[in-house]
Amino acid sequence: MSGRLLVNGRIWEGEMPAEWREEVLLLPLSVVAERLGARLEWHACGEELEIEKDGSKLTISASEKTALWQGEKVPTGGPIHLKQGMIMVPVSLICRYFHLTWTYVEDVDTVVLSRQEPGLKGKRILLDPGHGGADPGGVGGDLVEAELNWDVAWRLAELLRLSGAEVEYTRLQGETMSVSRRVDGAIQAGADLLISIHHNSFMHAELNGTETYWYHNWSAHQLAKSVQNHLLEELETANRGVREAAFYLLRHVPVVPILVKVGFVTGSHDNAVLADRWMRERAALGIFRGIREYTEGSASRL
Repeated sequence: MSGRLLVNGRIWEGEMPAEWREEVLLLPLSVVAERLGARLEWHACGEELEIEKDGSKLTISASEKTALWQGEKVPTGGPIHLKQGMIMVPVSLICRYFHLTWTYVEDVDTVVLSRQEPGLKGKRILLDPGHGGADPGGVGGDLVEAELNWDVAWRLAELLRLSGAEVEYTRLQGETMSVSRRVDGAIQAGADLLISIHHNSFMHAELNGTETYWYHNWSAHQLAKSVQNHLLEELETANRGVREAAFYLLRHVPVVPILVKVGFVTGSHDNAVLADRWMRERAALGIFRGIREYTEGSASRL
């Protein structure tokens, strides 16, 4: 595999020649360490790499296939070898050293590494994939809004959980759920935030773009702005703005709520964007970074 790498909510743009060996995922240590701001020093003609971050030192020898942590030999968690001039090591070893968690998103061939975010740790976040079941929402060609809403929601849930948040849904995949039952579920969940995920549709393909809604609550307005900005950064769709609207869900849930409309399933531009699974992963990534930015700001104001 030669997939993509997400580190702490950002896409690594360079090559990331990861591979599975002996059922263990291996990553190029130098690529990840550089992305995380560690100091790198090569020895033994490129067969030994020493990295240092925050006073902690890890030395990996490709020839000896060993790992030394602060000078003490530690289990590697799997094979170590050289590939294209890079030392490949198990992702579990990288996560132990950098205090990260990880997952592999198979359908977009992407490795996600994430730290525990102080602003997100322990936060209860309720995700509301709009429509579902007997209610498909908008339809544009082969794209069904309810299915896209769920797809973006579960991708977002993975990112949030890796960062320490507790995540629940208002509905299951393919489940029919009225708005009033969603409100009841939100009341029972006792969540801190509610993120309702939708997509737009219209009779004319000329309409495209991303918009985020809030109502009445200034905290929700700040959250909506953060999410909208990061969504636009990831998707490069038209900016339809941050808008206040008295949607039933936004008016009745006892949490900080927003409603995101990622794009138009019927749009001449957006349809192709939304049909791409990688772009839906990026939509989730944008929403995640917006939530993270908001929670970090909330924590600093306490």
